[in-house]
Amino acid sequence: MKLRVLSRSEILSLITMRDAIEAMARAFGQLSAGAAEMPVRGALTTGDGISLFMPARLGASGERGAKVVSVFGGNRSRGLPSINGVILMLDDDTGLPAALMDAGELTAIRTAAAAGLAARLLSRAECRVLAIFGAGVQAPRQIEAIRAVRPIEEVRVVSQGGESARALAASLDGVEARAVRNPAEAVDGADIIVAVTTSRTPVFDGSCLPAGTHVSGSGSFLPDHQEIGSQVVTRARVVVEDREAVLEEAGDLIIPIGQGLVTPDVIDADLGEIVNGDAPEGSAGRDLTFFKSVGTAVQDVAIGGVVMRRAEEAGVGRVVEL
Repeated sequence: MKLRVLSRSEILSLITMRDAIEAMARAFGQLSAGAAEMPVRGALTTGDGISLFMPARLGASGERGAKVVSVFGGNRSRGLPSINGVILMLDDDTGLPAALMDAGELTAIRTAAAAGLAARLLSRAECRVLAIFGAGVQAPRQIEAIRAVRPIEEVRVVSQGGESARALAASLDGVEARAVRNPAEAVDGADIIVAVTTSRTPVFDGSCLPAGTHVSGSGSFLPDHQEIGSQVVTRARVVVEDREAVLEEAGDLIIPIGQGLVTPDVIDADLGEIVNGDAPEGSAGRDLTFFKSVGTAVQDVAIGGVVMRRAEEAGVGRVVEL
């Protein structure tokens, strides 16, 4: 069998953030319509990190594959990326392996693209101020995705140490950008608030957010981690990628449900329902909008399919015979 192997740099030459956002709309639309297969992802956990095994098939577009990704926070001290892995695409007719590609950057892109899609569907069109908590590998992609769908003029970056926030702010072009240490200052007047941290506790106080604020949580994904506080959840229209996955993994929702502050019905819609026109866009009459992401395999297969098709058309990558 022949397998096309694609490096990170080759992948980045084949896809844009706008491409990725459209791929997410296709993936979530099929998932919501029952045209996708996506078993609950498997996990191997150690004290230092977690490895996730995520298969899926998009039936309407004929894309099949799986991602194996590891998140090891201690890798930073080793000079290695904290998020790494591979996406394996399979031929949908034969099941033969078709392409193998680096998943580290694609994971950041597809995660951000889902947040960008959610912002396009849920936030106000005139949003101009973005506050982002976290300045790691996902943060630049999240900013890129939000800027792809909203006319952002100001970006405020908050990180635990502060140095990474200053570096990220300095790297941004075309916007007023600055590092902010005080969470309350960061969210004051922000139209969109994004969190991409691994925090166990809420990174800002959501009780005073004005009506119309859009909140996006794409960082913490464990049941005992609550990156976004209950004050947001109780006031917001909550939209997710997939109800089953979020209620298994997202402490942002599991914790307030366990405390009796809300019920599982607090989830008003999934992204696919809005994409397909089965649920409305916007706040649906709530004070806030809140998109919670834990990542799904349909995202990886959808974006992997785009990259594979373009690589085949352009002759990009190294074809090896196994």
